[in-house]
Amino acid sequence: MRAVMAMEPGGPEVLKLVEIPEPEPKPNHDRVMVTMAGVNPADALMRENQWLGPVTFPFVPGRELVGFLDDGRRVAGLTRDGAYAEYAWVERGLYWEIPDELTDGEACALASDGLTAWHLLYTALRIERHEVIAISEAGSALGGLAVQLAKSHGCYVVAIDHGEHRLEEARELGADAIVDCSDTEGLADRIRDSTGGLEIDAAVDLVGGETFKALFDALRFRGRMVVDGCASQNCGVVTHEDLVLGSKSITGFCLPNLFYDKHAMHKSMHTIFAAGVIGALSIPDETRIMRSDVQHAHRCLSPELPRNRHPGKLMLDMTGFYY
Repeated sequence: MRAVMAMEPGGPEVLKLVEIPEPEPKPNHDRVMVTMAGVNPADALMRENQWLGPVTFPFVPGRELVGFLDDGRRVAGLTRDGAYAEYAWVERGLYWEIPDELTDGEACALASDGLTAWHLLYTALRIERHEVIAISEAGSALGGLAVQLAKSHGCYVVAIDHGEHRLEEARELGADAIVDCSDTEGLADRIRDSTGGLEIDAAVDLVGGETFKALFDALRFRGRMVVDGCASQNCGVVTHEDLVLGSKSITGFCLPNLFYDKHAMHKSMHTIFAAGVIGALSIPDETRIMRSDVQHAHRCLSPELPRNRHPGKLMLDMTGFYY
């Protein structure tokens, strides 16, 4: 079969279109003919060998896909890798039938990012109605879904991102206050001041670096924070003293660690799909790139690029494999 492989650790140039044997069947997995593969920061970190766990090269990247089972059902699914290919084997309980009302692109935009946003808020942070929630990268596909879910739960949302374009997107999605973090000088104070006197109860950080530290500092006494990913590719630092004196808490989150809980994944995915169907969630715009341009797709993930160059959800159109 045809696939995209990362041949060795490195930049986007290590991604190559190759012919490889179709993967062997796995117990409790079903084969999916892939039509769309999500392009996510985790893919780039794995390609660079900067992922949290070990990566064996060469490998086929891609952790999110849309396609067809052998019985003809159209599904969205999650894998640990292997989605940038003609076929992938997906564990039962980690793929979900797509409602007819949603396109492949819409389902791909809601799968990994929708589930991550859901579990960041409800599983990790356990948000409550009327809380004040600060969300970084709020103009991204993931951040925008988190803004909408927090608002639908009755929270006051502070959106944090780079530049007017991204912040306006977050405001259109329902954010009550916006803060530009292009300049991190005095960022914690600006986050606190944005609420008109309300204290920050909880925060979602998708960025790391100085934004992570500013969000932590902006939290109220006994505030809590969840961290997922690191879009800036720079780790933030919080001291033991910071944690103890503020009685604050930080929780790490990685969606694959929930793969064992098939019931939670099933329930949340179907709720998100239903919200997309009835229009309760604004689905991130697609930036669809042909699989032959996979190196370009990964360059779009670079933190050095302007943040609004490719808004919405990046995805590879894999249908070229079948012609």
